[in-house]
This record gives sequence, C-alpha cells and structure tokens, in this order.
Amino acid sequence: MPTPTWNLYAFCYGRHENRLMSDTFIGGNPNETCRGLDYFMWAIVGDDRVIVVDTGMTRDKVKSMNRTWLADPVELMGKVGIDAEQVDEVILTHAHFDHVGNLHRFPKAKFTIQDLEMQSITGRDMTHPFFRTAYHKEDVEELVGLLYDSRLKFIHGDGSYAPGIDYHLIGGHSRGQMGLTVNTARGPVFLASDAIHLFQEVDEELPFIVFYDMAEMLEGYRTCARLAGGRAFLVPGHDPIVTDVYPAVRPDLEGLVLDLGKPPKTG
Repeated sequence: MPTPTWNLYAFCYGRHENRLMSDTFIGGNPNETCRGLDYFMWAIVGDDRVIVVDTGMTRDKVKSMNRTWLADPVELMGKVGIDAEQVDEVILTHAHFDHVGNLHRFPKAKFTIQDLEMQSITGRDMTHPFFRTAYHKEDVEELVGLLYDSRLKFIHGDGSYAPGIDYHLIGGHSRGQMGLTVNTARGPVFLASDAIHLFQEVDEELPFIVFYDMAEMLEGYRTCARLAGGRAFLVPGHDPIVTDVYPAVRPDLEGLVLDLGKPPKTG
C-alpha cells in the first residue's frame, strides 16, 4: 500500500529582527547582528485529518518580549480551512514558551508530547534557573491540567505517529525536543522545529544559545541533516530563509502562510 502524502503548512506569526549574534549563538560576536528569528506554527493536513504542530505564542506574550507581531496564527490557520475549535490532534515538539502559548484555543484537541519533555518541565531539571528561562510557569501548569483532563498523550523516542508521519527524539535544545518527517507530494520533508533554529547552525555547527545538552544539540544538527537528506527538505524552526523561499498558499498570504509541500525557491 503506498505511503499517504500530506499537505504541510507553516504559519509565520512573529519576528525578532536584527538579533545580536551574542544573543543567538554561543560565542557569537556582540558587535554583529544576524537577521533574527521568525516564529512559526505548523499544520499537517490530509484528506480527512488535521494535525497541528505546536501552538505558538499569544499576541500579549509576543508584545511583552518586544517581538514584532505579524498575525494571529490561529486566524492564519483559518485561511486554509483549519478551525482551531474543531482540531482534535496537536503535536508539541517541545514545551518552550513560543511553542505552547495557545493551548486554550484548541478546546477539543488531545496533545502529544515526548515523555522526556514532560519529565523535564515538572521535575528536578526545573530546580535550575538556567533551564527554567525557556519555559513559563503558566504554560507548564496548563499542560499538567491537560494531563489531568486526559487530554495529554505521551510518546517516547522515535516512531510512527501516522502513516507518512514519523517522529524523532533529537534532544539537545530541550530534553524532549523532537522533529517530524512528513511525507508530502514532493517527498519526505523533515520539520526540525527547534532542533535546528537557523540553517547556520547546520552549515557552521554553531551552537544555539538556549540548550539542555550541548553535545546532544550539536549531534542533533547532524542527525537532522541526515534525516532530511538535503537542504531542500530540511525546515528549521525559526529561520527567516524559510519565509523567503517557500511559496505562499495564495498571494494575499505571502510571508504568512507557507506551503512546505512545494519546493523552495533556489538561487
């Protein structure tokens, strides 16, 4: 039986422009800037199934952190026919604040997360202030509430989520950081989420400034590149290049709703 193909969309809802290299990479030059970070949510869509990947940040959170708010990601999903109130599946690649900020807007959904991520954010790891900086207390409390409401499911390691969708425990950036391989019409696309923020991490093996395990994060860059099989099939979690090179689903959504199932522009 042939492997199903899925549509894969990215929703760009925020931006942090001209970010200092020293605020982005370990050992980065404090006198240089990079383009910065784009903030995304994603959705995997089949004929009769919608799987949202991560839930982004709220507008208030984006503004409070002095980031640029581009659009409401949940409203952007509506532009391609996804009603958040009817979505029943959400995969959380990890639980950093910019990936779990709109949980309440998916009232019917069951959420899937790696065992190790939940163990980390509710256990001994969080006694260290260094690790707590990437998580927000209210988000963790909401995840625990989902667990007690029987709406949080756990996976461990690598495996198949659905035909044509595989998950991979990468770790490094967070203890339970995972990426996804999604079979699209153009072939399998590796959605790295924050296992890789920027292509530069892979190209130069530059360590991102937020991490759980440095060696695991650096090895993870190589793992993600191997799983993708080529740059055209690798989608980092925050790179503005993704916004540059992937086509919009339609002209009025340029730079906001990207079709990752189409080949990226080259050159």
